[in-house]
This record gives sequence, structure tokens and C-alpha cells, in this order.
Amino acid sequence: MLFTMKLFPIRLLIISFFVILSCQKKEAAHSPMASASLWQHHDRYKEPSIKNRFFKHSDIVPLIEKHAASGLFRHEILGKSAQGRSIHHLSIGQGKIKVLLWSQMHGDEATATMALFDLFNFFSAKDEYDSLRSSLLGNLELHFVPMLNPDGAELWQRRNALDIDVNRDARNLATPEGRILMSIGKSLKPDFGFNLHDQSVYYTAGSTFHSATISFLAPAYNYEKNMNDIRERATQLILVMDRALQEKIPGKVAKYDDEHDPRCFGDNFQALGISTILIESGGFPQDTEKQHIRKLNFYALLTAFESIIKSSYTNESLSTYPRTAGFYMISLSAMYA
Repeated sequence: MLFTMKLFPIRLLIISFFVILSCQKKEAAHSPMASASLWQHHDRYKEPSIKNRFFKHSDIVPLIEKHAASGLFRHEILGKSAQGRSIHHLSIGQGKIKVLLWSQMHGDEATATMALFDLFNFFSAKDEYDSLRSSLLGNLELHFVPMLNPDGAELWQRRNALDIDVNRDARNLATPEGRILMSIGKSLKPDFGFNLHDQSVYYTAGSTFHSATISFLAPAYNYEKNMNDIRERATQLILVMDRALQEKIPGKVAKYDDEHDPRCFGDNFQALGISTILIESGGFPQDTEKQHIRKLNFYALLTAFESIIKSSYTNESLSTYPRTAGFYMISLSAMYA
């Protein structure tokens, strides 16, 4: 039922003043960022040797060594997988804000790994975005662990060679891959963490017919799903990325299920004080190899990086972050995150 409300002129003037002031603040908070134009230039940085999702550990090691040899990236081998494959750590930047990104902890979830190599190429380039690069690398210290589960990638399976789901190993640490991730998380103590996954292409954005192409989540650190400063920062950053992606894939961005699981790394990292963001890559029409979604990951991450250095995410209101339903919520089971 709608009600019509009449206001006295003086009250109308006061309200109008605050509406204008609010709009000005909102416009400033949501002003275009330098990274926005990178959308149309992604092909410039797209790693040409990775053309589909089914690449192996042996395909990415030469690429890692190339970037390590350039002198731009710092490189170390964190350890080895259950079958003895090397797990690598690349880092770049000298800023005070630390960001850790890890991909492919499930071997058959390769979309974000492709995007990370595109990001490496972006940071290695010299072009009209030099000013943005300089600003990002002067304020951030970026740490990347691409392909955390190389044995799973070799067999194109979710679990590792021990038949353990690495993302359910944060508490027991029964896998070498899980121990490596927990070790770097605790030693670096990053301000932000990005947990990069793929989800089923059959997930939809709520009850719509739209695919959930990208889904976000700021994992809960307890069963009550409380919101502290750490989780709030992750949530606000999600809202920044959501706004950017809604312009590219309107109606296809979702919020992932946030039931607390104490076995999962995202939940544990959030509890450790790392503002952790889950990004799930789903389906997009005629994109079976997820090349368009690869581009979306590249764009979303650069948008997040720029928002972090500008602190623009702090202007986001948590009231716009759905508690149960999503921007559109995944309508199918989210048990396989």
C-alpha cells in the first residue's frame, strides 16, 4: 500500500539539501577509476600460450620462470605437492598493503589462474597505464600462488593426489598443499586475501534465467555470521567489484552461500584477520573455455586493487550487501565451493 506524503516548503528545502549532498558524496565514492578502461584492452595482456582451461603444471612453470627472470617479480618455490610438483610464489610491489591471491586449489578450477597470468603480463608491460602500475605497485605488495593443486590439475580433478579436498583441509592440514597455503597466510599476514575458484556453470543468479557468471562472498568467520571490521572490509570491496561487473554482465553477478565451515580456508583466513574474498567463476553463454570469464576476473581484480589503494571501498554501505539473497543469489546448492 502506497501513501502520499505532503511536506511544508521549509521541510522540503531541508530534505532537498541533504538529498543533493548525499548524491554528491555518492558520486564521489563511485567516480570512474583508471582501471575502468582496461576492459577494452585485456587482449593486449592476455597470455597467448594459455588458450583453454586444460593446461598443466608443465605449461605454467616456463611462464613463471620467464616472469621471475624479468627482475620485476620476486620468486620462490614454497614447497611441493603430494606428487612432487613445485608450488610457486610470485610477488611484486613495495607498498605497505599486502594482498595474497591463490588459485586452483581445486585442480579443475582453472579460470582465475589464466587471469593471474594476464595480470603478470599487465604488470610487465609499458604503456599508457604506467601511472596506474606505478601507483598500484607503490602502495601494494601483491603475492600470487597460481595453481596451488598441480596434481589435481594434472588429472583435471577437484581433489589432490591424496583424494583430499584442499579447501576442506584448513583445520587438519593433512595435505602438503594445505600446509603451504596456511604457512604463507600466517607468515605474510596480508591485509586482503583473494580465494579464486570456479563454480558449476548450472548455477543461476537467483530465480532468474541468468547464469551466475561471477559469484562473490566475504566468508563468515563464525557460525553466527557476525560482521567485524575484517569481514566488513571484504564485503565493501565486493560491492566495488559488483558495481564494475554489473556494467559488463548485468544480472549475472551473485552472492555465494555464506554458511560457516571451519574446515575451509576462506573462513579461517577471515578469522585470522585477513579480509578474504571468494570469487567463483561460473558460466557464460558460448564461453565453454571461460575466456570471457577470464577477462572478467582480470578486470575485477584490477578494480579491487585500485579501490584498495584509494580506500574508495570504505564509502560502500553494508546495507546494500544482501544477507541472504544475493545481488542475485545462487539458487542451486553451494556445497562444492
